[in-house]
Amino acid sequence: MKQLEKLTSKRLNSLFKYIGATILIFTPLYPKFPLFFLPFSTVAIRAEDLLIATAIFILILVYKKNLQKNLPPITYQILVYWGVGLLSVASAILITQNVNPLLTILHFLRRVEYMSLFFMFYYLGSIGKKNRRFFLKMLLLPVIGVFIYGIAQIYFRAPVISTMNAEFSKGVALTLQPGVQLSSTFSGHYDLAVYLTFIISILFAMAVHTNKKHKLGAIFLSTLPLIWLFSKAGSRMGLLGLLGAISAISLVRKKFFLGFIMLFLIGLGALSSPHLVGRFSSFIKVFAVEEVLRPIQQDRSTSIRIDVEWPRAIRSFYKNPFLGTGYSSLGLATDNDYLRSLGETGMLGLLSFIAVLIALVKSIFSRLKKATNTTDKTLVIASIGVFTAMTVIAVFIDTFEASKIAIMFWSIMGLSLSTKS
Repeated sequence: MKQLEKLTSKRLNSLFKYIGATILIFTPLYPKFPLFFLPFSTVAIRAEDLLIATAIFILILVYKKNLQKNLPPITYQILVYWGVGLLSVASAILITQNVNPLLTILHFLRRVEYMSLFFMFYYLGSIGKKNRRFFLKMLLLPVIGVFIYGIAQIYFRAPVISTMNAEFSKGVALTLQPGVQLSSTFSGHYDLAVYLTFIISILFAMAVHTNKKHKLGAIFLSTLPLIWLFSKAGSRMGLLGLLGAISAISLVRKKFFLGFIMLFLIGLGALSSPHLVGRFSSFIKVFAVEEVLRPIQQDRSTSIRIDVEWPRAIRSFYKNPFLGTGYSSLGLATDNDYLRSLGETGMLGLLSFIAVLIALVKSIFSRLKKATNTTDKTLVIASIGVFTAMTVIAVFIDTFEASKIAIMFWSIMGLSLSTKS
């Protein structure tokens, strides 16, 4: 009987492990085709949602007791954040009454869905070092497909599946037009840029932990096509996040020369992108001239944020300072995750979200001295870069609500904190 239980447990662990691997590979590679739209809403269910739902079901049903014995260090903060989110949903439906009740509930559940992956990968990583090494490889593997598909979009008119507006999010297949930034398998150019920032951060974390010149050379060579792809995405905010990530890793590990080389290569990539150079020039123009610019002369993205989206979030905060006006009440985007949190969930929501981030970064740094092998050191240092990039980019883009990016972020965070075992 004991042998049967042991065999069953081993097979369940194996199944759960490969479901996790499937999520890490499938999420970056599969374009955001909607499987179906939920009735009476604009919310689409996609294939990765079903994968994650299956994984969460197994986690709760099969591994609940195991996880309870080994809870992640930021569990309390996450539960408080979810609790405040529920209060905000109730407030939006019953008090401010300015949202579609089903829509605000679904938006809340989406956030729970993404953050649940933190618990899943924390548990999977806690099983042992071999698991962590396996998942580190699974994080890197899909970038090959992302790169190939990006090439196919540029040169062979492969379909572009975007969610940049409500019409495109229905799954309309487009082709890349001249002057339009590359998105590859992602729903927008900024998503691709953030994803590449995560992967380059992992590769650079591997570089700072090797003393072998041939491995170091291979790692830097492997980043060159990714930097080129990054330049084609043409995201200014992504570039700021990438520079921040590499700088943070260099500073923490005191590998300043390697950091300088990587930043130099990234700089060359940015300068080779007419779109990036042009967008930075237009941004500087907004603040560099004394006369008032006509709308057509302004930087459109900056103007939308300053004139429309950010004031809208602040107005929502004024309507209900404690709990905001509810998830989905600010429309498709705010282009500032902190202001979005403030407007949708009020001061309580923003403070609980910041508490999660503070607890997370403290836990990551607590792992620095405890990590003893190369895999664990790479995961912890990479997570510092990923965390830096994510929190910087969130000032200008709703990265924590971007499904593919949020899935990858919370998965990496879970793995990095599991290195205590």
